[in-house]
Amino acid sequence: MELGSINLPFAYLSTAVIMAIFIHFYSKLQVKVKKRVLIISSLIIFAVTCAVSRQFFMEEWDWVPLAFWIWANIFIVVLVTQFWILVNDVFNPREVKRLIGFFGSGGLLGGILGGLLTGTLGRDIPDELLLIASGILILSIFVVNYIFIWQKKNKPSTDKPNYLDKEGTKEPARAGFMDCFNTVRKNYYLKLLAVVVTLTFIVTTFIDYQSKTVIEMKVDRLDEMTYIFGFFHAGLYVVPFLISIFVTSNLIKSYGIRIILLLFPLMLLLCFGGIAFWPVLGFALAIKASDKSLSFSINQYMRELLYIPVSPELKYKAKIFIDMFLNRFAKGIGALILLIFVFLPPDPWKSRVQIVSIIAVVFIVAWIFANLKVSKEYTNIVKQKLEMKWDRGDKVVAEKMDVDYTKLVFDTIDSRDRSSVLYAMHIFDLIKQDKLTPEVKKLISYKADERKVSSLGGLFESGETTLVPETDDMLSEDVLGKEVKEIMSLDVYQEVMKEYIDKVLVDETGDAETSKMEVAKAIGLMESDSPLTQKLEELLEDESPEVSKYAIESASRLKRREHVPGLIYKLHNPLTREDACTALEKYGEKIVGTLSDYLGDSDEDVALRKEVASVLARIPVQDSADFLTWELAEDNEDMDPELIDALDRIRSGKPDIQVQEEIIKTKIFKEIKKYYQILIKFYDPKSKAKKVKISEQLSKNLAASLMNIFKLLGLIYSHEDIFRAYQNIRTATKDSVDYAVELLDNILPKEIRDVVFPLIEDLPPEERVKRCRIILKTFPKM
Repeated sequence: MELGSINLPFAYLSTAVIMAIFIHFYSKLQVKVKKRVLIISSLIIFAVTCAVSRQFFMEEWDWVPLAFWIWANIFIVVLVTQFWILVNDVFNPREVKRLIGFFGSGGLLGGILGGLLTGTLGRDIPDELLLIASGILILSIFVVNYIFIWQKKNKPSTDKPNYLDKEGTKEPARAGFMDCFNTVRKNYYLKLLAVVVTLTFIVTTFIDYQSKTVIEMKVDRLDEMTYIFGFFHAGLYVVPFLISIFVTSNLIKSYGIRIILLLFPLMLLLCFGGIAFWPVLGFALAIKASDKSLSFSINQYMRELLYIPVSPELKYKAKIFIDMFLNRFAKGIGALILLIFVFLPPDPWKSRVQIVSIIAVVFIVAWIFANLKVSKEYTNIVKQKLEMKWDRGDKVVAEKMDVDYTKLVFDTIDSRDRSSVLYAMHIFDLIKQDKLTPEVKKLISYKADERKVSSLGGLFESGETTLVPETDDMLSEDVLGKEVKEIMSLDVYQEVMKEYIDKVLVDETGDAETSKMEVAKAIGLMESDSPLTQKLEELLEDESPEVSKYAIESASRLKRREHVPGLIYKLHNPLTREDACTALEKYGEKIVGTLSDYLGDSDEDVALRKEVASVLARIPVQDSADFLTWELAEDNEDMDPELIDALDRIRSGKPDIQVQEEIIKTKIFKEIKKYYQILIKFYDPKSKAKKVKISEQLSKNLAASLMNIFKLLGLIYSHEDIFRAYQNIRTATKDSVDYAVELLDNILPKEIRDVVFPLIEDLPPEERVKRCRIILKTFPKM
């Protein structure tokens, strides 16, 4: 302390420079030496240098306090970094959140005991404190060695050098100060972490300077200062120790990373504001107490937690650069700012403290902003640990296949053996859609004498001429399309066709089905305002699935409203259901209201209403989502699965479509309650036979209920994130489940997390059931 607080800036700068040199060599050892050897060697070196430092202090050389300050900084940062690297190696985010308070409490307990020893012995034998510290370090070597021996029996892989495998080789990674720097520089998330650490330690430097300055103003004797710092620091460590043991894990679980990251800077913001107006000893101790209480507990733990999802090859280098160099370098930046006050007259101490407080407020505001950014990016990094395993089948088919085109080609091939006219009209369809490619021509071509003659042949064929001959001598497609359209628009053709259609509709001979199919197809090629389109209603009502299929196809092209009821009726029949769905989908938004009438009509058949829900899902507009949501609010268990799936289909394709959150939340809680009840029922049967019977449906029911819960969650939160988590939970590997839960922990509110997590966390069945019983008691309040 003889150098005084005025020389602290020089100590900070010197520490930053020497730390950079030290890191260059230490990072090389980090990738070449086993962790056990590295940690124990570090303890031996620090124990020896600690004892040697005592002798230097006895000589009372002026440079010794500064040199010891630098040594103490290196000592602290190396051992702390080594410890947290081990924690990062062994645990995932969920495990760290549960155990981080326990991990940190050991170091804090050491700080308490060290502070008490310093306060007790500082007055009587201050010169022997370093020898005592050296002895403690030597004892810790044996403890650490025993822990590594025990750990080797359980997880041998943890005691290895930090290699970066290159294509399966065991070649050590490149190491050095610049390599560590570049690792951070090239990664956005690590750069954010670096900014957060830099701002944190700049502000901490201001706190250190202010508290020491005020205490130095009020306390004159060195032994009194040692006494104050000893007992004061011991007391400071008690608070974070208690926070670590009793508060940390529950605090993180309740409020999440984003809120906890803001806690420390907001507390300091209040403290700096106070000390700017009242720079007295009590306030100096208070701001230091706030700093130590949160910096050594929650803030430290949050920083370590942010490293967990980073890949190992980046993490080791990043921690060396950020935790070992950058935090000291940040103090150097703070020192440069504080150097201004070194050259000011020594009188205005109060003004100095007030100015530093104002500067600190600016940095704290930037720190808060950086914390918000890094917490958001943390969620993105966790996402990268979770792969999307699959997508909705209907979405995959829609993205990778032109279903209508494929169906048209197959219908064309199928029509060759049924009717030459049907075949010709399919060819005409392909021409109109500009999809009659050489490959398709080759696929659908056939010999002329294999065709059947039809009564409509005059329109589309002449003699033995084929529309798609085996040679390249073809009629121009543009000319053909134009001629057919002109013929169909003629009044005389319309009159002839009307008579023919009337005749076909009453025909009951064996060829009537084929004729009706031809008529249904032909009507679809006409203009929508043609009077002949009215005949399509009778064809829609035809009992033949083949006739209905062509009538449905034509209705989808004409898009006349009077055909909608007939199409909806066709949803009853499994043979025409898919064609009817596709046809109604092509009507688009203009029939959403009509579909909603059928959906909400309790007198209609439930099976039909379910199919209507499916059709609405294919028309992904806001009105469709609204009608489905309102129907979901009716709480009809028979309809719920189809309604939930329909809404999920809309959201998966159009994430920007919104639903009424309160309705969905209510449904989420009801579905979770249903899951709880199924689970409890299985584990509480009155007879073994009953249990066996229940178990036959248990897995199916629970899986369906869990899927519905996640589909509902995807309606009001990020659909992609929710299903990324769900799919990895279903894989049931420990890390995938833990990272999935961690992702959900960062995107779901507390009220949802509290009831969802017992369903998905890795718990014994008895513990899961116990939690479900407890939560069920509070469900009426939700």
